[in-house]
Amino acid sequence: MYAKGITRRETLVDTAAQLLETRSINEISLKLIADTAGIAVGSAYHFFPNSTEVFAELARRFGGELAELVAAPFDNDEASSWQTMWCTDIDRAVKLYGRKPAYAKLIIGGQAPSEIKLSDRENDEQIGDLFVEIINRRFEFQDFPGRSKIFFIAVEIVDLILSLSMIRSGYISEDMADEAKRASIAYLRTYLPESLPERVLPDS
Repeated sequence: MYAKGITRRETLVDTAAQLLETRSINEISLKLIADTAGIAVGSAYHFFPNSTEVFAELARRFGGELAELVAAPFDNDEASSWQTMWCTDIDRAVKLYGRKPAYAKLIIGGQAPSEIKLSDRENDEQIGDLFVEIINRRFEFQDFPGRSKIFFIAVEIVDLILSLSMIRSGYISEDMADEAKRASIAYLRTYLPESLPERVLPDS
């Protein structure tokens, strides 16, 4: 039943996330989501034409939450190099998946339909661009052709390895999270120097 102050659209997305914790994507229809949420099916169709669109909205929500984590402040150790910043953000993503299993099942669980995968690709492009901005704030980071594409591919490498862990084990193992870091950093090192000079900030 939807709570006061929360829209029916939000309630449908919240309910889909709850259902995903115990069911596969293919088992969840818009009718099931609506019935579980205590919302009339006809009203649910006003917001979403089918369950896939509900899950696409959930994927977009994940992208927003992940972007907030990626952009969160780093302590000195975490921001000592572009590599440590990258690894810190991977750790943050893994923790988000751990806290919200629906996200893990939807984004890297291997069962998502093509519409969800497309939404996640858009998330990954935004995360790649965001990380470029974050590095650029702390380090002297020269632009070069295809930079956004390169970071997008690096994010895709991480997603692939985390997805393999989910498919094989049902969760993201520490070993596979480390492999995601190792593989994506190895790829980025073919374009980035091992160290970047820290940006000199003007005196305030």
